Amino acid sequence: MDIVIISGFLGGGKTTTLNHFINSAKSQGQTPAVIMNEFGSRSVDSHLIDDSIGLCEIINGCICCEMKSNVTDQLHDIYIDYQPDVVFIECSGIAHPLEVLDACLTPILTPFSNVVSLTSVIDVQLYSKLEQLPDDIQHLIIAQMSHCSNFVLNKSDLITSDQLLEVIESITKRHPNTPYFLTSHGKVTLDNIKSNKITKDEQFQGGKIIHSTIGHSIFYFSHSWHKQSFINWLQDLPDNIYRVKGFLTFDDSAVKSLVQYANHHLDVVSSHLSIEDYLVVIGHNIDKVQLTDSVQQYHNLNANQE
Repeated sequence: MDIVIISGFLGGGKTTTLNHFINSAKSQGQTPAVIMNEFGSRSVDSHLIDDSIGLCEIINGCICCEMKSNVTDQLHDIYIDYQPDVVFIECSGIAHPLEVLDACLTPILTPFSNVVSLTSVIDVQLYSKLEQLPDDIQHLIIAQMSHCSNFVLNKSDLITSDQLLEVIESITKRHPNTPYFLTSHGKVTLDNIKSNKITKDEQFQGGKIIHSTIGHSIFYFSHSWHKQSFINWLQDLPDNIYRVKGFLTFDDSAVKSLVQYANHHLDVVSSHLSIEDYLVVIGHNIDKVQLTDSVQQYHNLNANQE
């Protein structure tokens, strides 16, 4: 059973890339399975995965710290239940992938598993503004990229050619021996990533993962949003909000929408899921009172919030 670990900061396009990996595996006649981690109490991304795929979720905690032991257990269970050829582990946007790698290399798993890739999906638009981010967020992103076997430089269509060249130059200077693949919508195949066996860097002894300043809020809605009001709300969000995602009903359509917002870029896609309306908001040092007030101001209701 091969294992591919997919890491990267919030909103980089990990789930989109994951879906391309799944399709690539299926086209090669392989049976894939997935482990997904959301550090919040509600999952959005798991609803975007083919429901015929074996899927395990690790929610309400970070896969690299308090939920780390769950990785080993889930991999063992997924091997017994599904006998997959390849398992894709999508880390949460705040996880350190080396801790996940450590969990994958426990003696109980090594007889039947082989880690073939530790891939970091990088939002090149966000990376181009790396030095403008808070220090702990910069350190987290840099740590997520350390020791990866390859990079997926995603969302290349959202920046200019000159900006993209600067990003590539910065990354290759920091990681001269790490291959990268350039894409705009996570369009990557398994052939684009290295398939050599990955081993843990003996110099890496673990350490405290600094992401305690990142938090989330969840809002539930009993009736529809006016679409322009929702867009106005997003535009009014402070810069320390990095990710908004969820399912909403807008008053101009009877069909529910999947909404994804990251780095000032909004995607709205029709969804036919039968699911309640909710939004997950993730950011750095969130002022939850201010955030709740803004939701109520733009939506004109007392939204239920976690």
